[in-house]
Amino acid sequence: MGVVAEENGLLGAVAGVGGAIGRAVGDMFAAEKHLTDTVTNSPGAGQKFSVSRDTVLQAAKVVEEQIWELKRAYGDALIGLRIKVDGLDEVNRDIAIAWNDRLVDSPESYAERVNAYVNSLNGLVSQLRAAAEQYGFTESEIEAAFGAAGAAR
Repeated sequence: MGVVAEENGLLGAVAGVGGAIGRAVGDMFAAEKHLTDTVTNSPGAGQKFSVSRDTVLQAAKVVEEQIWELKRAYGDALIGLRIKVDGLDEVNRDIAIAWNDRLVDSPESYAERVNAYVNSLNGLVSQLRAAAEQYGFTESEIEAAFGAAGAAR
């Protein structure tokens, strides 16, 4: 309910401004919905999957490679997410502050949600590594299976 009220309040403020800012805020809310849907439906979000001795190392490698790809993409995107508020008029300044808060500044921001998702995937990799050890793989076998992704760890 709080997010909807916040969204409605921000959209109401933007309605009078329109134009590029209105489109940008609309895009922001569309991106939020997409991110929420993606994170909610991902393996790191409470969904269960099973592995066997034959698949545990490959599963861990795939998840870890995705972590590094997500970190790279996130780092590239983070540079352009924050809007500078200096020199903006009052309406645009308030919208830019709300944008920055939603995307990167608040504890509930997209940036923090991505970090939480990466942390959950790291936890999944740790569980898969532990499972590999329980299946009898040695640490050197586990590291070899991870290849470049494991070395970057």
